[in-house]
Parts: sequence; C-alpha cells; structure tokens
Amino acid sequence: MDDSATSLRDPIFYRWHRFIDDMFNEYKKKLPRYTKDDLGFNGVEIESVRVNAHQENVVTTRFEEDTLDLSNSMNFGRKGAVKIRYHHLDHEPFSHEIRVQNNTTKVNHGTVRIFLAPVCDELGNVIKIDELRRLMIELDRFHTTLNPGLNTIVRSSRDSSVTISTERKFEQLLKGEGTTEHSTEYCSCGWPNHLLIPKGNDKGMDFHLFVMVTDHLSDLVGQLTDKNICTDAVSYCGVKDDLYPDRKAMGFPFDRSIVADTVKEWLLPNMSLTKVKILHSSGQ
Repeated sequence: MDDSATSLRDPIFYRWHRFIDDMFNEYKKKLPRYTKDDLGFNGVEIESVRVNAHQENVVTTRFEEDTLDLSNSMNFGRKGAVKIRYHHLDHEPFSHEIRVQNNTTKVNHGTVRIFLAPVCDELGNVIKIDELRRLMIELDRFHTTLNPGLNTIVRSSRDSSVTISTERKFEQLLKGEGTTEHSTEYCSCGWPNHLLIPKGNDKGMDFHLFVMVTDHLSDLVGQLTDKNICTDAVSYCGVKDDLYPDRKAMGFPFDRSIVADTVKEWLLPNMSLTKVKILHSSGQ
C-alpha cells in the first residue's frame, strides 16, 4: 500500500485512509478554531469568481480513448514504444477567472487557494458546513501579485498544484536523465491532470467552488530553486528534500472545525463561494 502505483487498486487502502483521516480529525477537533485574524487578509477583497469553459461555470467531463506508453514502466528489451489503447475520465480545459480588489496603496503578495466540494449529499440534502469541510478537494494553490486596485487573475486548470506532468519513460530512467537517487518514485506523487475534477453526472451536478486569498508573505516558508525536483504537485506532495512550501496546515482553512449555520455566514471578504456544475457527457 505504500506504492502510489498500486495502492489505489487495493480495496483496503480506502478503509485505511479513512481511518487515518478520522483519527487526525479527532486531533484537529481539540485545536482552537481559526479566528478572523487567522483567516482574513486586510485590505484584500474578492469581487467575483467564474469558471471559463465552453459554458460559464459549467465544466464537461467525458471518457476519452487514449494510448498508454508501457515504456514508462516496463523494459521490453526492444527498441521502439509499446503502447496500448484504453479509456479514462477526462475534462475539457477550463480556467479560473478571479477578480481581486486590493484596497491598500501598496503591492501585496497573495496565496490563492481553490477548493471544490459537492453542494448536496447522495440523498439530495444540502451538506452542512462542518461536514462539508471534510469533503473539500484542493484544486490549486499558487502565488499572485496584487497591485493596488482591481486585479484580474486567470489560472488554467493545466497549471494545478495537485497534478503531475508526464512521467519519465523507462529508457530515460535507465540513462538517469533528469533524475537523482530515489527521485523517480517521489516524482510519481500527485494526480494526473485528467483526474483533477470528479465525473459529475449527465444532469449537471452542483458543486461549491471556494476561493480564498491569504497573505503570501505570512504563508511563505522558502523559495523554490532550480535544485528542487518534482515540484508539480506541491499541494499534496511538498518538495523533495525541502520544507513544505506553506506555513499553513494542509487543507487550510478546512482542517479545523467550523461553527456556522451556512457557508456564506462563515465567509470573509478575502473568500468567495461560487456554485458551478460538472456535466458528464456520454456522447462520443
């Protein structure tokens, strides 16, 4: 179960993962809840958030036929690629457009945090915020510069901080191209981009898109350098041989209990909640 290439294929992995999550959640319940000072960003306000796709705030998923190069994982002792055809879930390219107002007279540096969670449970009941926080999926986290006045930030789904780029082929690994000792297994940490978002359904499943901007100078641990390897999925995996590049806890601000009747009641000016749909297309 410690190998990311096989762990998800083991049914007990999910029970074990949930056990660890529950145990850690019990610990987090004993910590004080975040205050407005912990969550806020003075002078910074999110005006609007939208998802740009073929239809605004609607992302379409589908199953795609693709080819898998087995040279990424096996040595067949022959020249040339060995490929197979298979189907996998994919989504149309989309981007987040975030309009942020910097009401101060100086340039601020922000950390943009983007999460996704379903609006309702499997029975159609609206999920309460303290339960909803455990369902939040981190989609992205990145640094941005906020000039005085209105700033429009556009971030492509392909640049997500939780997904990985194409893995190296077996031939490259044999030659040691771009790798160091023990680096190759670490570099497989992270989600493939085509699995960034859930499948949704054919009617269009409603999700909360949560966006938050925090003070990057307070979040910053250290700068990434050229010596760092495998920095694609830093949100989930951190940076090899370096400090985790964020002073906030993983899952912040949803890693601690929240007391509020609704999500909107809990929001601060540097946060935004937008309802989006994920529509699954079964057409070829």
